[in-house]
Amino acid sequence: MLTLTQGTMGLIYGGAAGVIRSPNPMIHSLSCGIHWSICGSSFWWLRSNIIKHHYQDEASPQERKYASALCGGIAGGGVTKLMGRLVPGAIVFSLLGYCGQSVFNNLDAWQLENANTTRKPFMQRMAESKWIPLRTLSDEEYRGMLGEKLLSIEAEIALLDDKIEELEKSRPAPSASPASSTSK
Repeated sequence: MLTLTQGTMGLIYGGAAGVIRSPNPMIHSLSCGIHWSICGSSFWWLRSNIIKHHYQDEASPQERKYASALCGGIAGGGVTKLMGRLVPGAIVFSLLGYCGQSVFNNLDAWQLENANTTRKPFMQRMAESKWIPLRTLSDEEYRGMLGEKLLSIEAEIALLDDKIEELEKSRPAPSASPASSTSK
């Protein structure tokens, strides 16, 4: 599977590079696809065998870096030797192997650190951010806020009831007959 992926990436790279600088982009693409497949296959075969047989599958991260650099240099140098340039290929692929393994080791260590921690959902992290003016409330906080609002509404209703009573008291008493008020 990995060889197929590397070969596909080689075909894509070779096609793009072939269109730019080669009179035969199809041949250039196939050549790069084969080149990357051979290089990747030999790298992974060498690396897995070195780690398996030399380190008994218990290599430290630093040892994995060295093994990747060595295998990258051998595989890359060997494949580029077919094209006539051994030393630049060996150096470049050694650096790629070392740097790639370093990045992988750092990502692996970061994932192991964060593997046992439970992350809050994105929306909850956003709500708890100091940059967002909103915040999440627990059920108790929400009940407390509703209780405060209910008390303030009840107090306003009590005040309005008092005002209504005062207005009813200050209203003039109704007269006995409506006809007598019109005859005056």
